[in-house]
Amino acid sequence: MADTALLVVIRLRETGRSDKLKYMSRFTFAALASVVLSSVAAAQQVPGRELFDFPLGLSAEAPTLSALMPAGLWNPATSAVRPGARAAVGFAGLTTPVEQGVNLAMAGAEVLTVQGLTASISYAQASVRDIFRTTTDPQTTGGDIPYSTSLVSLGVAKAQGPLTFGVAARLRSARFDNETSSVGGFDAGAIADRPWGFPLRVAASTFMFSPQRNRDPATYTIAADVPFVQRDSTVALRGGYSLGHTEGLGREDYVFASSNFHELAASAGVLQSNVFGHVSQRLRLGFGLRYAGYMVSFGREDGGAGISASYQVLLTRVIR
Repeated sequence: MADTALLVVIRLRETGRSDKLKYMSRFTFAALASVVLSSVAAAQQVPGRELFDFPLGLSAEAPTLSALMPAGLWNPATSAVRPGARAAVGFAGLTTPVEQGVNLAMAGAEVLTVQGLTASISYAQASVRDIFRTTTDPQTTGGDIPYSTSLVSLGVAKAQGPLTFGVAARLRSARFDNETSSVGGFDAGAIADRPWGFPLRVAASTFMFSPQRNRDPATYTIAADVPFVQRDSTVALRGGYSLGHTEGLGREDYVFASSNFHELAASAGVLQSNVFGHVSQRLRLGFGLRYAGYMVSFGREDGGAGISASYQVLLTRVIR
């Protein structure tokens, strides 16, 4: 991929408005997006890693602590089935505004096996739509350029008293134009409930760690939350902080709160990202409803730089 030289532009759909300032804003975004995508494709031997920067399957939860989506995409330890359950399956989808044109989807399942081990499998896919080839001007010269990536994960997790551990093997494949490539790796994570008797949860995990030469930049995340209200498993209010660092990219600080009230669940947080020295803040909101072992959740995240918000949906089923 390092020798590939392409100019790509994101096609922005018409909105029906004739405002010249709006048109110039869209044109500027398209030009900047073409430079970013071209640089990413040239720098990565396996492109598409940046597409998994979106919080797929998280609603507004912290990645290392959230067990909403089965199979533990962000932390293999969260794939351990809950007490009293035998298995869980789920689907998550996320779509970004037309200015970005990114779609993500994931399916995952986890099942309790021998010796209290939970085995999990997941498939996640992300793609960018409306990218087309140009020559020396914005006029198109052919069909859309495929730009997509997929991630297959196989994991195992086990709860041992207040500690839960998990590991996962990963294989990510990508397609950029007519070229395909792949990279393998593994991730590990842990969650400690009430360590040393303190009333809090602490978690740590890796994401996209790989020993290969053409490896992805790995993300390292730690998080902790404390209960403000904890009557039982159906009534709770927790708040916490998460810190994530991605090699060669930057860091993310996330302050969040989550709550359960019988069949209802809600979460909210403020994310501050520092990427290449550019600092931005975004609000995340999530809402969920449980019924008869099913849960449906909806999430929203603010966009930045004048971009609209992104939305996602989760549907999960716990089998007892």
